[in-house]
Formats: sequence, C-alpha cells, structure tokens
Amino acid sequence: MPSPNHTTNAHMEQPWSWISLMFSAFYFFSFFFTPLTLGFITISLTLYFTFVGLFIRLTRCSKKHVVFYIVAMTVLGTIGSGQNPSSSIFYGYAAFFAGFYLTRQQVLIASLIITANLFFSATVYNLWVSYYIFPGLVPLVAMALMGAYIQQNIRYEERERQSGEEKRQLATVAERERIARDLHDTLGHTLSSIALKAQLAKKLGDRGETEKALAEIDEVAKLASETLSNVRQAISGYRHRGLGERLSHLQTRLEAANFKATITNQLDQTDAQREAAIILMVTEAVTNIIRHCRGNEVNITLKNSEGFIQIHINDNGQVERFYPGNGLVGIQERLQSFGGHYTADNSNGFRLALNLPMENL
Repeated sequence: MPSPNHTTNAHMEQPWSWISLMFSAFYFFSFFFTPLTLGFITISLTLYFTFVGLFIRLTRCSKKHVVFYIVAMTVLGTIGSGQNPSSSIFYGYAAFFAGFYLTRQQVLIASLIITANLFFSATVYNLWVSYYIFPGLVPLVAMALMGAYIQQNIRYEERERQSGEEKRQLATVAERERIARDLHDTLGHTLSSIALKAQLAKKLGDRGETEKALAEIDEVAKLASETLSNVRQAISGYRHRGLGERLSHLQTRLEAANFKATITNQLDQTDAQREAAIILMVTEAVTNIIRHCRGNEVNITLKNSEGFIQIHINDNGQVERFYPGNGLVGIQERLQSFGGHYTADNSNGFRLALNLPMENL
C-alpha cells in the first residue's frame, strides 16, 4: 500500500484545499464580541497569518515534516487561545491534517493530544464556556474523521490506478505473446520448408540435376509467396476492418483454391478483442483447409447461442486421423484466453466447433 505522502501531496494542492481554508473565517467571529483594541487586532491577525502559513506548508511538505507542522499548529492554538478564544479553530485544522497524513493509530493518538491541549487551554485561560469548547471540540473530531476519509479515498484511487497500469502491462505482454504465436503459426512451418527445399535445390544443382533443382526453387518461390500472403492476412487481422469483410475475403481465398465455400455469419456485434480473435481463428482454420484438405466443399457458420459465440467449420475431406498442429494449438490458446474451448471430429469429413463465451467468465 502506498504511503499517504506518496499520493496525497499533489491532491492537497488541488482547489478543494483552499476552499477548506475558507472555513477559517469563523476565527474572526470573536471580533464581534470582543473590544477591538489595536493590540487585540494586531495579535489576532498575527496568529491568523501564522496559521495560514502553517496551512500552506502542510499542503506541500514532505511526510517527514508533517508531525512538526501539526505540532506547531496545535501549539499555535494553545498560545492563541489566551489572546483570541477563536484560536480553538486551529485545533480542528491540526486534527484534519493528522487524519489526512497519519495512520489510524497515529490519528487516534494525535486527536487525543490535540483534545488535551484544547482542555488545557480552557483550564489555563478560564475558557470553560460554550463559545470556546464546542467550536473547538466538534470541528476537531469531525475534521479528523474527514481527513482520514479523504486519505482512504486517495489511497483507493491510487490502488485502482496501479491496478489499471498492471492490467495494461499484462495485456501488453499477452498481446506480444499472441503476436509471437501468430507469427510462429504463420511462418514457422513454411520457413522450415523453404529452408529444406533451398538446401535440396543446392544439392541437386551441385550434382548437375538442373531441372530438379529448378523445380525445387519454383516450390520455394511458391512457398515464399504463400507466406507473404499469410503474413499480410495476419497483419490484416490485427488491423481488421470488420468481421464481415474478413469472412468475405476468406471465402474468396477458398474459392480461388477450388473449394465450394458457404459462409454464414449470424453473429451479433461483439467487442473488438473477441472479433479480432474470431478473425484470426477462422483465418487459421481456412489456411489449414487450403493446405491439407482433400475435399472440395467448406461450410462455415457463426452464430450466438446460450451465451456463447459458436463457430462451426466443416469440410468434406476424408481424414483417417489427425494430430493437433500449431494451428489448432494456437486456436485453443486463443479460446482459453476467453474461457472457451473447441471440439474436433473426423468421422465424416473434418468438423471443427469453436465455443467462445460472449462475456468474460
């Protein structure tokens, strides 16, 4: 938990601190029932401006000087009470700053000490009268509680701010990991293939098998072109213009690869994070179909059902067995980040069902 001084100094200099100083105008009530001699006016004004100076210092001082200035304001109230009974108001402000800066236990001790000074002044200066005791004691208690309340609010705001920063940092780290995973899914396998084919082309060229070497180089060029397209699609997923446009583009890709593609989007509008995740997952599934599917039909359906976003991706390719590769692993990780899951079935073609909660679990 941050110390009060860590979070309060800046707030103490806000306009409300000067508004609170306006209540010190009650100090001048004594001018209406006390003979206004030159000595009384001079001493009263000197006491008041000394109080204002201490008030300003307490709104700006470092924590190590707080106790000194609170003690000084308390002593000022004790000395001033002998000259102007309205000086009891200084005790209330001393209690306020104690509540604002100190711990609960320290506030209790400080409030008792300040109250003892009030009673001491009442005894020494024979001020056991209502116009001295009540204007001193009631604000003392109220302002100590107000100072403690404001301190707790500021601490809460600071914790919320730090929590928000931590969440943003975690989100940044998660986004970096997601991008790294996407790039790995997009580039890892293809770059390995490019490297192997390039090495094979070199060996064939060294043996004088020019035609085979050129065929391998042609495969390298195709793989490089496909990789560039996939990278552009991934980047487009990060900067997506909308799910509908992306689905239309994926349908065009499937048709260009000689698939009869049907894509039905019945989703309600969702938040940007889920939409981006849906775009990347469907894009990965389509890429896998184009690479590995032996069929010629693909059906993709997106809909809302019972609090979930459901995505069904089916093709008619015959698959005897399958192993979750980087693509499905990446899809699973994205789903798990939202509390979702997927199921896969290869009994009649290949069927992939993605279930993504519409709200965070």
